Amino acid sequence: MTIKRILVPLPSSADPRSEIETALSAAKSLQAHVEAMFISAPPAPVPAASYAYGGRSVAAIRIDNYAVEREQQIVAARNTFVDACAAADFPILRADEQPGVRPAAAWREVEGSYVETAVRRAVAFDLMVAASAAVLESLKDIAEQSLLQARRPVLLAPSHRDTPLTDTAMIAWDESPECWHAVSAAIPFLKRANKVHVVSVDRDAGRRRASQAEVLAYLRCHGIDAVARVVAPHLRSVGETLLSVAGEDDTGMLVMGAYSHSRWREMLLGGATHHILQHAVSRPIFLMH
Repeated sequence: MTIKRILVPLPSSADPRSEIETALSAAKSLQAHVEAMFISAPPAPVPAASYAYGGRSVAAIRIDNYAVEREQQIVAARNTFVDACAAADFPILRADEQPGVRPAAAWREVEGSYVETAVRRAVAFDLMVAASAAVLESLKDIAEQSLLQARRPVLLAPSHRDTPLTDTAMIAWDESPECWHAVSAAIPFLKRANKVHVVSVDRDAGRRRASQAEVLAYLRCHGIDAVARVVAPHLRSVGETLLSVAGEDDTGMLVMGAYSHSRWREMLLGGATHHILQHAVSRPIFLMH
């Protein structure tokens, strides 16, 4: 798989700096094109017959206020995007302009439901960059829907990044089909990582040796040398253990399959995907279903 088109859907209600910087960092490494899409919700309906001071209707005043607020949000987000592109030396193209040289970036503004609009657009891209629910609940929703409906990998942008994206990559290995999908989709990143670790969380190390040998052989065929190990679940959950090990290894990116169990089972009983979406704050997480 190649990654040449990266979508960054930006909500009007959160600071987009982390997603933008993570997307540009990924695009620079992969020589890819980034589209930042600012999505604003349409104004809420109001009674047309209500009138306020000065003879103007409540509807007209609210529409005007919405337009002013929306424009302020767009200007702030666009300025953040332009500044980040300038710092990373990315040319900014028109939304309808085809990139001749990569990496490059483009800006788009749309109105509609944030999750629905972003997921619908995601099918035309190789990767979506979003943020974890630690930033905003709707960003967890968009990550879930992109994984489960659009079937596109999602790169969760941390609220603060401690290590470079292309430093040590850690594969959270559980030998599920979703994990294989994640490894395959992440090959472009894994090829550029300084080190690749394959880490399984299991009390019985012997159960993982055969499948770890298989994934190491798969990676070698792609020119990637990796080392494998098994760690016991020493914290309350597999998700917590994975994030703890990633911190100890100064991991630049964590790669994992998403929702190996049903989504509802994960939501009700807890699971690695659910925990990662809620708590990934210091390093990018590459997810694939």
